Amino acid sequence: MYKKELDWISQHQKKVEKFAGKWIAVLSDKVLATGDSVKSVMKEIKRKQVKRLPLVTKVPRKDEEMYIL
Repeated sequence: MYKKELDWISQHQKKVEKFAGKWIAVLSDKVLATGDSVKSVMKEIKRKQVKRLPLVTKVPRKDEEMYIL
């Protein structure tokens, strides 16, 4: 379902690393929103009136595991 987004994340680790410890929303090949909480990211997505729900994930710090919603 989110193959394109997961592929983009894995191929652009340097870009994604700058969001370590933050939640991000990725749609296709673009980071649409970032924040300290899922709630803030979802609020931004809603404000932007995105038609398709993006992949929402927390970018792990070096000492964390990855979370995908």
